[in-house]
Amino acid sequence: MKRTFLLLSAACLLAALSVSAAAQTAGPPKVFLFEREELKPGAFDAHLREANNFARMLAHARKAGEPAYVRLGMFPVAGNYNEVFYAYPFNSLEQWAQSQRDIQRWMSTPGPMRTYFESIAGPQRPAEDLHTSVRSMVAVYRPELSLNPRQSLAKARYVSLSTMRVKMGHYGDFMKLAGMYTDAMKRMKGDHHWAMYEVVGGAPEGTFLILSSMEKLAEMDAMMANASEFPKAMGDKLDDFEKLMAASIESMATNIYAINGRMSSVPAEYMAADPAFWSQELPAPPTSTTATASKKRQK
Repeated sequence: MKRTFLLLSAACLLAALSVSAAAQTAGPPKVFLFEREELKPGAFDAHLREANNFARMLAHARKAGEPAYVRLGMFPVAGNYNEVFYAYPFNSLEQWAQSQRDIQRWMSTPGPMRTYFESIAGPQRPAEDLHTSVRSMVAVYRPELSLNPRQSLAKARYVSLSTMRVKMGHYGDFMKLAGMYTDAMKRMKGDHHWAMYEVVGGAPEGTFLILSSMEKLAEMDAMMANASEFPKAMGDKLDDFEKLMAASIESMATNIYAINGRMSSVPAEYMAADPAFWSQELPAPPTSTTATASKKRQK
């Protein structure tokens, strides 16, 4: 039991550093929209270009005086390789709703934004041709369940998304569990950060998310190496903590994603911090000759 707990703690909880993809307000975004798209096998390159076109449109909107919306695009390094994942930060649920109205207007109403998008996208297949499924969920920030959240993702290259589902009728136990965990982490060495979000739409009730940002996966190595400190920090409350965990947590799962600057549209300060990584420039599409040569090399 204790060994299992330590592995879960290292993989899912000790990795919990907060992300703040939005520059609109200080601190973590109050709301996140997450979109998970499953692609048809072999469709990643074509989808990357479609995703890049949309990211370019978001970036162009800022320059054109339209509302500025941020998107982080990612692909998995552990999980379903035929998947892409997007995170959109907002200040409120209403701002999220307004973004949907604005994007619909840009894409469907004749005007400068639609003209720009058509100029970069050109003739292309409908996006649905590349997907097997598209799911979304919206979550709100829970500051009382968070500790010292980081303020920027400008130098982040990986995101670990841990999903916890709380058992029905055990919400109070979960709140106690989170408080005990926070108190223990404050007693441990190191600079610990996390921000927790509660899903309010698109997932079962009682779903909580922990977003972990890392510049290098070496950060996760270090956190795993320090996992043995946790029982000491918990002290004589460890048994109670494990009982609460067993009573309140229905399931826990973690996916690790690599951030892709070409699928993202980020604040200007991110671009200034690392213009090469956050650049939206894509290499030219392969010609029929180079594509044939590439296939031969793969055989």
